[in-house]
Amino acid sequence: MKRIKVVDSLRGFSLLGILLANLLVFNYGMFGNQYPEVYDVSKIGQFLIQAIRVLFEGSTMPIFAFLFGFGMYIMASSFKRKDLGVKRGLIRRGMALLLFGALHAVFLFEGDILFAYGLMTLVLFWLPSRSLKTMIVCLILSLSLVILMHIDFGGVEESVDESSQYYSEELTEEQIEYLLEEKEAYRTLTTSERRLFLFDSDNPFLGGGIVGYIFTYILIISFYVPVFISGMIAAKLKMFETGGMWKKALVILVPIGIILNIYALNNETLDFYMFFIDTALAFGYIGLFYYVYKENLFMDSLAAVGKLSLTNYILQSVFHSFIYYGNGFGRFGDSNFTLSFTLAIMFFIVQVIFSHYYMKKFKYGPLEYLLRIWTYFSFKPHLKRGKHPQI
Repeated sequence: MKRIKVVDSLRGFSLLGILLANLLVFNYGMFGNQYPEVYDVSKIGQFLIQAIRVLFEGSTMPIFAFLFGFGMYIMASSFKRKDLGVKRGLIRRGMALLLFGALHAVFLFEGDILFAYGLMTLVLFWLPSRSLKTMIVCLILSLSLVILMHIDFGGVEESVDESSQYYSEELTEEQIEYLLEEKEAYRTLTTSERRLFLFDSDNPFLGGGIVGYIFTYILIISFYVPVFISGMIAAKLKMFETGGMWKKALVILVPIGIILNIYALNNETLDFYMFFIDTALAFGYIGLFYYVYKENLFMDSLAAVGKLSLTNYILQSVFHSFIYYGNGFGRFGDSNFTLSFTLAIMFFIVQVIFSHYYMKKFKYGPLEYLLRIWTYFSFKPHLKRGKHPQI
């Protein structure tokens, strides 16, 4: 099946957003990135951090979830066309993503998203083969469930807030002490020692401990199921192939989302609605990107980055873990975020150049090829066909 260039280019662009959003966590940790003042970050550095929060931090995950759902439907269609087992193939793909995600989280980056996508694949592997009506019904039901869970989750946040003050602008002495201990640990410890620190230390930011963290992780991931399904619907309707007025209608969400994100920086009243605001901004970016897209060298290079999305995503973590953790330069908690931002942009430029020339010689990236081998259960996945393939 012929790839859709605008989708690959959008995926490449969203990898830049993921790189910058993850940069905050690599540099200051899952909790410390909310409090740059603890690390004496300069005014310019704090401005860059706020800019990343407004433009990328919350909106990148929905874009990738949308594109992942889109790609899942395209792959299911490819399985069907080749007369291969759609459900078996998607289940194998989900299992592989779970493994990739687990290894990524354990050895490189605890903010992994591959594990979440593996879970969503295993939950929704049956949906791409269903009718459009079924998909829309599932979208409505999942969105309704998200709204109900979000309301309930808000109550949980309030109770956690009383004990951990996670959503408070003022840190307790215990929390500051933990962040400083974390800074020293991430700067100096090996990967295995860092894992022991994470599990053995008493984290004052986790109201329910590790169990509470895992529960919250699964709950938050479930919020993206409607976005995931909307990607499938977009693929089924061939929205990126047929065009339409929808792209112009979505563009208005960009300024609205950015303005609300700026307002939310210093106003906690919008905390409860941030998931919906960030998701709206993500769809605005999708519409805007499609609206301005034109085939040229720059977009072709972004498409190459997108085609190597798994490999490039892991390489970003390899690079950042070496820069910020104890097995490399140990810059975790460094006050010079301007340098961190510059390094990240330079690395992405290298990825764009490398991906552009790599895709001129090869059809798949190394990790993409491994994933396809397992998904198709063949060392020559591009040649595998069933007994009665559709031509």
